[in-house]
Amino acid sequence: MSGLAKIPAMSSSKEDALSPDELRKRLYQTFKSKGVLDTLKAQLRNQLIQELKYPALAGQEPVPRAAHVKHEPILVSACNSIVADHLQNSGYEYTLSVFYPESGLSKDKVFTKEDLLQLLKISPESNLYKSLNRKAHRK
Repeated sequence: MSGLAKIPAMSSSKEDALSPDELRKRLYQTFKSKGVLDTLKAQLRNQLIQELKYPALAGQEPVPRAAHVKHEPILVSACNSIVADHLQNSGYEYTLSVFYPESGLSKDKVFTKEDLLQLLKISPESNLYKSLNRKAHRK
């Protein structure tokens, strides 16, 4: 016999076949390990939220939306901007696409890091400001 390893022959015997439950578990683990499962869940969540928010597109009456917090709207916008920045920098595009309409934030209304530092009254001459601003420009 040559130095090649023996490869088992494929057979269609009942012993080698996966049960429907085993096949389901194996597919689930494969999809989960490759990130497909999380991507599909995010897409489904996004579509579900869009359907719930905009049912008029499906010919139904719009669902009334909960009132936004009226206290300190600039603070709420600043917090939402920080969350949006984190989601974008982390590559959570689907989550970000759901977050924008939920928070009432739009891409053109997101505070820049410089705006946020100014809002927090961090002096541009301070080491903290320079450090945070440097990190922002490296990305």
